Amino acid sequence: MLKGKWNFSGFVVSDWGSIGEMIAHGYVKNGKEAAYAAIMAGSDMDMESNAYRNNLKQLVEEGKVPNSILDDAVRRILRKKFELGLFDNPYRFSDSKRQQKELNNTENTKAAREVAAKSIVLLKNENKVLPLSKETKTIAFIGPMVKFKRANHGFWAIDLKDVDSTYIVSQWEGIQKKVSKNTKLLYAKGCGINDSSKDGFKEAIDVANQADVVIVSVEEKYDMSGEAKSRSSITIPGVQEELIKELQKTGKPIVILINAGRPLVFNWTADNMPTIVYTWWLGSEAGNAIADVLFGDYNPSGKLPMSFPRTEGQIPIYYNHYNTGRPAKDDNDKTYVSSYIDLQNSPKFPFGYGLSYTSFTYSDLKLSKNKINRNEEIAVSLKITNSGKMAGEEVVQLYLRDRFASIVRPVKELKGFNKIALQAGETREVKFIINNETISFYNNNIELISEAGEFDVMVGSSSEDIRLNSEFELVD
Repeated sequence: MLKGKWNFSGFVVSDWGSIGEMIAHGYVKNGKEAAYAAIMAGSDMDMESNAYRNNLKQLVEEGKVPNSILDDAVRRILRKKFELGLFDNPYRFSDSKRQQKELNNTENTKAAREVAAKSIVLLKNENKVLPLSKETKTIAFIGPMVKFKRANHGFWAIDLKDVDSTYIVSQWEGIQKKVSKNTKLLYAKGCGINDSSKDGFKEAIDVANQADVVIVSVEEKYDMSGEAKSRSSITIPGVQEELIKELQKTGKPIVILINAGRPLVFNWTADNMPTIVYTWWLGSEAGNAIADVLFGDYNPSGKLPMSFPRTEGQIPIYYNHYNTGRPAKDDNDKTYVSSYIDLQNSPKFPFGYGLSYTSFTYSDLKLSKNKINRNEEIAVSLKITNSGKMAGEEVVQLYLRDRFASIVRPVKELKGFNKIALQAGETREVKFIINNETISFYNNNIELISEAGEFDVMVGSSSEDIRLNSEFELVD
């Protein structure tokens, strides 16, 4: 399929050690059988398991692996090496001078900061605490993440002894550089990331009581998420959420920053804290990017790339699920339908969700046609108005639903999105195109097909926030 029908010109490489791991999986009994199975299945390069290094020559000499298979794999790999210039300079990308140059490249730093800021998702801002004023008299910055630089890099990242003192901007440093010279910035760690000690709570509360606004940065530690890092409970670890509960009692305006590599379950915080920012792990410019968002130099526009569960019992949870034989009408429908009796079916925060410091109004959805054949297309247009008081960016999302087909189809599928920047009061028309490719799907024979039928068109700012909808029909 990949190399033939799709005419893929690159090469296929295994994951680290995965060819050898077929032995542990019980698929083959030794490295020779693993090498044979992998090369015949189309894996051109064996990463690290040494199955090819130790067995492939013998397999070819025995006639079990045709020369043509080996030649094709070698040809694909050599072609990419030529394209990368590695025959002219095998160490082209292994240059210590280049490393230092790129680490100190201001354009790279600028790009890292911009990408990090765009990745931040504003989950709640009910009391409009954000954006903060740079002239705020006293800010308390509390939590185990505040000065911990390494954590901003997340899991699969460089881990050098001196990494904290080089190019990573801590959250503390980012805020420190952002506020005015008259702002007093206070710090307390409060607690550790994954321990049970509350010894630091008193200091944190004392610090919070001195401040006009409190920023609390909690996290899942960088090595708690990633490859081989499953957790049976994905709540905020340790006593961090208990620290938030105690700080809430101060009555101070509190901004919660949640740093993690995946969705976490934090229901008490989600239900009781009015201002929550999901900051993920933002890399070397994390501190600056977070400060840009908190103080309004960048209006947050990030959207969640996955659904956040209410509890682990909802997992797997995703927006484009299939319907059931007895689908619930809504979260309140629980009588002999596919629903939890002790929980809402909907996610805590849905796929595509994310707030802004401004607001957007959707209107005037139009379809150029309501009936097409496979050679035609439909133009979907609508108007978006920045109905708030400051400039911002909105990600307009187009979803489709195929009402019936020869194989079951999802309840909705994201088929397009358009990020637009609007000044306060500005209105702009957004357009999407629906054609045969948009509505095609793979059947059980891995054939890309489209079928006559009826389709729902839904437009919104997340999978659970459909603002406008319409429908069209595909006819033979």
